[in-house]
Amino acid sequence: MRVLLINSNLKGDILAAPPIGLCYVASAARKAGHEVQVVDLCFQRRHERKLKQAISRFSPEVVGLSVRNIDNVNMLYPVYYLPEAKSVVEYIRTLTSAPIVVGGPAASIYPQGLLEYLGVDFIVVSDGEDTFVELLKAIEAGSDPGRAPGVCSKVNGIIHFKPRFMPEFPDIRPNLAQWIDMKPYHRIGSSYTIQTKRGCRHRCIYCVYHMVQGNKIRMRPPEEVIGELEEAHFKFGVSHFEFVDSIFNDPPEHATQILELLCNQRWHANFSAIGMDPAYLDDDALDLMWRAGFRSFMMSPESMSEAVLRNYCKAFTIPDVIRATERINKTRLTTFWYFLVGGPGETNQTLQDTLDFIVKYLKHEQHPPYHNVNVFLGVRIYLQTRLWEIARNEGLVNSNTNPLEPCWYVSTELDLDLAVKQMMRTAASCPELYLGFDERILGLSGLVALIGRLSGMPRPYWRHIWGINRLMLKFGLRFKLDSSDVVSLIKQQLAFQSR
Repeated sequence: MRVLLINSNLKGDILAAPPIGLCYVASAARKAGHEVQVVDLCFQRRHERKLKQAISRFSPEVVGLSVRNIDNVNMLYPVYYLPEAKSVVEYIRTLTSAPIVVGGPAASIYPQGLLEYLGVDFIVVSDGEDTFVELLKAIEAGSDPGRAPGVCSKVNGIIHFKPRFMPEFPDIRPNLAQWIDMKPYHRIGSSYTIQTKRGCRHRCIYCVYHMVQGNKIRMRPPEEVIGELEEAHFKFGVSHFEFVDSIFNDPPEHATQILELLCNQRWHANFSAIGMDPAYLDDDALDLMWRAGFRSFMMSPESMSEAVLRNYCKAFTIPDVIRATERINKTRLTTFWYFLVGGPGETNQTLQDTLDFIVKYLKHEQHPPYHNVNVFLGVRIYLQTRLWEIARNEGLVNSNTNPLEPCWYVSTELDLDLAVKQMMRTAASCPELYLGFDERILGLSGLVALIGRLSGMPRPYWRHIWGINRLMLKFGLRFKLDSSDVVSLIKQQLAFQSR
C-alpha cells in the first residue's frame, strides 16, 4: 500500500525536535513491504501547498498523522496545538478519501477524545510500529481494522478501544535522516534524537508516560544503540545527538554500558539528554559522561521542598539533588532545569525554598558551568493520572471538564499574588532563571540560530538562553507584564476549567 506519513508539529523554534516516533513507524511500514513517504510540516510556512503536492503526486491509500503535543504545558504563556492539527486533518480530507490514522504522544493521552475532536478514522496508541503495520494489513485485506489492540476507532457510533500489551523495544532503526530533511533542525540548533529505552518505572502523579510508553522499562542492547549512532555519524555526518529517553540514566547500569562503549569509539560527537535522575549523578558518572562526549543535559527536580517532592511521588530526595548539583558545578556541563510550582502542598515558603536553591546553587557570575532554569507556575493535569483525581476531589476539574483542553492544578495554599512577585523578584536578579511568560523569547530562535552558526556557538542552542536573559535584563526588556496581570490570567483559567 502507498502510505503517506505526516509530522503535524509546526513548532519550529529552538526546542523543535525531529519526529523520531514517526520515523520508527515509517521504517516499520517499509519493512513490512509498503511504499512509504514522509512529509515534515515543521518549518513549512506554506504547509497546505506542501500537503497538496505530496498527496497529488503520491496518491496515498492511507494517511498517517503524528500529533506530538496537545499544548505547550505553560499556564503563563499558553499555546494550544490541537486546532492546528484539526485544520491539517480537514485540509487532507479535501484532497483524498484515504483513511486518516493519527498517532504520537498526544494520541496516547486521550485517544477517545482526540478521535472525536479531529474526526479521523483511527487512533494508534502507544508504540506504533507493530500496531500501525497490523492496521495497514487489516485495511488492505478489507477486514475490521478497528478491533485490533492498540487501535481506537468508531463503529456504528460507538468508540472501541482495547489497550495493547507493550512489546519489547522494536528491532528497527528510525533512520531519521532518510525520512526527513535534518538541515532545518540543525540550523535551529536541534540535535539528532535517539532512544536507548522506552518506558519509565517511576509514577509521578502528573506524568502521562505510563499511557505513552508504559511503566516497564524496555531497553535496547547497548551495542544496537552504538550502531545507530555510528551509522548516523558516518552516513549522514551527524555530530550532535540527544537521548530522548524519559530518564537516560535509569537504570544506571544500562547508561554506563552505553557511555563506556562511546568512550571506546574512534569517532567523536557531542551528546545531550532530556532527562536525568539526580540520585545517580555522582562524580564517576559525570566524568564518564564528559569523556563520552556529553556537554549538556536536562533535569526535572520539580521542587526543592521534601513535602512537595513526596506529594509528587518523586523517587529522589532533596539531598540527592543538592549532591548532584554540587558535583555538576565542578564540571563544564550545561544543565537545563525544570521546576513545577503549585502542586499539592505547595506554599509560598516551599516556593521560596526552590527559589533559594536556584540562587545559591545555579546562579553563577563566572562560567562554566552554565545553568538554564525554567520555572512553571501551575501543574498540567491529564486524565488517568493521580493528579486528575486529586484535582477532581478538590473541585478544580469536574465531569464537564474537557481533558483535551489545558487544565491546571494550583495549590490553594499558595498566595498567588505573593508567589508571582517572589518569582519575578528572583528572576530579575538571576539571568539563569526564566519564567513561563518568558517563552515568548523562543520567537527569536531564528536570530539566535543565525548568531550561533556565525559565531560557532556549541549546540544545542538552548544552552545559551541564560545569555539572552542577561541581555534582556540589561536593556530592560525582560518583564512586560505586571504581576497583577499574571495573577488575573491564572485565576481566569482556573475559573474556566472548573465551571
